[in-house]
Amino acid sequence: MSLYREYLDAKSDLLTKDLAFKTAVDNWFDEHDLFLMAPIDIVDSLTMDHFTITMDGKFKEYLKDFEETFQVKCTRIHHQEIIVPGEPVKHVWKFHFREKKEGDERYEF
Repeated sequence: MSLYREYLDAKSDLLTKDLAFKTAVDNWFDEHDLFLMAPIDIVDSLTMDHFTITMDGKFKEYLKDFEETFQVKCTRIHHQEIIVPGEPVKHVWKFHFREKKEGDERYEF
């Protein structure tokens, strides 16, 4: 097998696993009647391991279950209010996750 063929096979495997993970997250949200405000954002880098979910604040109630289901840890929550005169205030919450590692303690947000 050529090195290029190995590269293509590995790339195909990665895309398949990426789609499977995103589908599992979407299914988890559907099961809990939660709706993502934007598609899950996975950092495509060998040196970084994290992904972001954009939701409303209601997701905080489900955070522990999500972490346990996917064996991840929420490392940061970013809240933003978008104010447009004459319109209701829009709240955007971004939850940043990374793979859970041995010895990680759970943060209480």
